[in-house]
Amino acid sequence: MKRSSLAWYVAVACLGGSLFVGPVVQADSPTTVKANSIVSTTVTTQVQTEQSVNTTVAKKPVANNEVVNDAAAQAALKQKQQYQAETETMGLLWMRTSAEYRALAYQGYNVAMNLVKMAVTDPSHQRKPLAIVLDADETVVDNTKLMGESVASGNGRFDAPWWRQAVHQGKSQAMPGAVEFLNEVHKQGVEIFYVSNRYAPVNYDATVQNFKELGFPSVDKDHVLLFEKDSDKQPRFDAIAKKYYVILYMGDNAGDFPIGTKGKTLAERNGIIDAHKEDFGTTFVVFPNPAYGSWVSALAKGYQNLSPEEQKQVNNKYLQQ
Repeated sequence: MKRSSLAWYVAVACLGGSLFVGPVVQADSPTTVKANSIVSTTVTTQVQTEQSVNTTVAKKPVANNEVVNDAAAQAALKQKQQYQAETETMGLLWMRTSAEYRALAYQGYNVAMNLVKMAVTDPSHQRKPLAIVLDADETVVDNTKLMGESVASGNGRFDAPWWRQAVHQGKSQAMPGAVEFLNEVHKQGVEIFYVSNRYAPVNYDATVQNFKELGFPSVDKDHVLLFEKDSDKQPRFDAIAKKYYVILYMGDNAGDFPIGTKGKTLAERNGIIDAHKEDFGTTFVVFPNPAYGSWVSALAKGYQNLSPEEQKQVNNKYLQQ
């Protein structure tokens, strides 16, 4: 790998950005984190500039200390990738194998379906067309196989380039019960909006194709609202709410709900959830995700950029509280 390419990938990883909010990086999302506009811009411009940059660099002599620095950076990145893989293993195993995870997915859709059916028959909701708003990844599509393969190979760092590659494979699977739920909602005449922090300029076409192949309804530019300029989902929520009565919001991350948790500390996030305790199971349906999410970046300021040793200290502090 050329020195400039390596430096770019290291920079992206250290920025901790992705189209999701990952365990080490962050889309709010795995893209997402769920997402850093600086990193996303870097991803899109990398393809345009890599050839010219590499050509220029190739003409310059490489000092020995620069080679050493590149090797050290690569080794540090590999160490962090391996550490993250180890910390994510049990969470991903639970998501990939446990009957309990499947049960919680079915439970979430059952609760949501009951809310939809009640809303459809409630005349007080007829002032506007009805709609549901839901996240995509680990809410209706399952990426755990792709993440599991990466973790098994020693890379648990789901940064922007990793997520882009994963999305473009088009191998996201449907969550247990998702296809049946979404099609029944569509049959009830309720609009479905997929509000995801997959980065639209590079991931929209691949996302639409994947969703259509899975059999999801309402897969078009009006209903698939990906991240473009702002990873905060609230503006997209507000735009939907202007035209529709939103029955419920569904997601695996606190940022998937219109309660203002983006950028908040761990204590602030928990306080916001407590303040909205009556909304869960009535307006909000949450799906479990121990593998990645904004909860990870909330553990400490700059958590994604800490060394494995520093992250262990943070982890142990909370484990022993």
